[in-house]
Amino acid sequence: MLRFSSISLLALSCVALFATRVLADELEDVAGDITPPSAEPLIGSASQMAPQQLVFSNYKTEAFLLSVAVGLVVSYFYGSRKNKELAAAWEKPISDVLRANFSLVGDGRQVFEWDSAADVLFYASGRRHCKFAQGHVVLRARQDAVALINDLAANTQEKVEIEVTLNETESSGFVFAAVPRKRSKALGRDRYDIATFTKVVSNEKVSPKVAIFSENADATTQLLDSGLGDILASEASLLEELHVTDGPSEKPESHDFKCDKKLMAVIRLPAVTTEGLAQFKETLEFVFYLVDYISEAIVLRPESTRKLAKAREEAFKEFTRMAEQEKQDALAKTLAEKRRIELEGVDKMSPEQRRKWEEKDRKKQLKKEQSKRVRRVR
Repeated sequence: MLRFSSISLLALSCVALFATRVLADELEDVAGDITPPSAEPLIGSASQMAPQQLVFSNYKTEAFLLSVAVGLVVSYFYGSRKNKELAAAWEKPISDVLRANFSLVGDGRQVFEWDSAADVLFYASGRRHCKFAQGHVVLRARQDAVALINDLAANTQEKVEIEVTLNETESSGFVFAAVPRKRSKALGRDRYDIATFTKVVSNEKVSPKVAIFSENADATTQLLDSGLGDILASEASLLEELHVTDGPSEKPESHDFKCDKKLMAVIRLPAVTTEGLAQFKETLEFVFYLVDYISEAIVLRPESTRKLAKAREEAFKEFTRMAEQEKQDALAKTLAEKRRIELEGVDKMSPEQRRKWEEKDRKKQLKKEQSKRVRRVR
C-alpha cells in the first residue's frame, strides 16, 4: 500500500508541477510583451503605455489542471481514509468467525493485510476437514476518482471472496456452482471445471435469479438440503456465489497438474449497520459450516461415485497418454545410454572377447524379437 501511495502522489505531483510550469511560461511571455521604458518619447495615450494586466481568462487551462491535481489529491486521501474505516468495521465480524473456526488467524498479531487502498487480504489455518482458508475484501476504489466512477457506473458491489482448500480424502469429489444468472454464461465460458463437468439445471428450491451448475444430481440435492437452498431462495441473501470443485479452473497444460478440492464463496457486503453486520456474520459462519457438511454429511451412492470417476478419466485421458509417453521416452533414453556405455566397453575388448560379446548380443536381440512376435500373435 505504501508503494501504491507513493506512486499516486508522485503522479499527482507531476500534474501540479506541469501546471505550475505552464503558468510560469505564460507569465514570462506576458512579461516579455511589456514594452520597456526608453528615453525616446512615446507616441500614444497613457492607456497604451500602461503594462499589460494579468487576466484570469487567459489561464483557464492552467487553473483547470491545478484544480484537477488538488481534487485528485483530496480524493485520494479521503477515499483511502473511508476505505480504512469500512475495513475496520468489517474486520471484527470476520475476525470473530475466523477465530471461532481456526487456530491460527492472520500472522498471529493482525488479521487484515492491505494489498492496495481498496483490497484487503486475510488468511487462516488449523481447522478440521480443510488445509487453510484465504480471503479477499474487495472495496470500491474510493481513492481513485476515475475508478470510483467506473465502479458506480457498473454498479460494482463490495464483497468478500473466500476460498477454502479442503482435505483431499475426507470428501467426495464433484463440481457444483450457484451464481447469479446474469453471470452464468461468462462462468461457463471462463472456468474449465464448470464447462467440462457441469450443466445448468433448474431447481425449485432456489431463486429464479440464481443459476445452478450441477455435475451430479445426488451431490447437488444433498448440498442444497444443507440449508443452502433456503439461502439461495431468499432475495435478501448476501451469498452471491458458491463453488465446490475438485477440478482445475483452467485447462491444464501438462499431465502433472495439481488440483485441490475447494469451497469458494462470494459474500456481498451490506451497509454497515447492526443488522447488516449480523447478517454478514451469519452468512460467513454458514460457509464454514459447509466445510463440515461436505466432508461429513454428503455421502454419494456407488453409481454416482463411478460416474464421477469415469467423467474425470474421460476428461483427463489426454494427459494420461502424455504421462505414459513421457515414461516411455524416459525408458528409451535410459536404455540408449546403457547401450552407449556398453558399446564403449566393447571397443576396449580384445578381438576374441568382442567376438563372444557379439554372439551373445545377437542371441539376446533374436530372443527379444521372438518375444515381440509372440505378443503380437496373442
